[in-house]
Amino acid sequence: MGLRVNAAAQRRLNAIQAQLLSARLAAKMSQEALSEALRVTSRSLRDWERRYDSPSLAHALDWAQRLGFRLALADRLTDATTPPVEVEHHPIWQMQEYRLLAPLLKARRRVRKISQTDLGLIVGVTRSTLQRWEDGEQMPRLIALIVWADRLDYSVELRPLL
Repeated sequence: MGLRVNAAAQRRLNAIQAQLLSARLAAKMSQEALSEALRVTSRSLRDWERRYDSPSLAHALDWAQRLGFRLALADRLTDATTPPVEVEHHPIWQMQEYRLLAPLLKARRRVRKISQTDLGLIVGVTRSTLQRWEDGEQMPRLIALIVWADRLDYSVELRPLL
């Protein structure tokens, strides 16, 4: 089973990566300095910024945070955004940040009375994968989060940190 990435999800991913490149340039931070802070190679960061590749969700969360942003869900039906939360930077903060997003998606699925199996088929993952994402046991890739959110009428956005 393969993740069902549509053109809109790919554009959203590209837009997030472009926003992060713009933020790095605005901060006058070198690729080398940021890649060192992210503990990735300069080549990996360059490929993310040029959109040849995309970061893991953990790397995307870290990349955004180091440039003064966080990933948030914007509800396309109500124009509401997940509330900003002060997040400390420590080794497991990415999982804590992710666990602020997953319950909203799980709740929306339940309200719509969609089974994990059915949503998994729509997204292109197994029921057990979706269950691990919803329970915060495993983080999806960034593009998978975008697809999952999109199927539930959320958009993944960058928001300034507090």
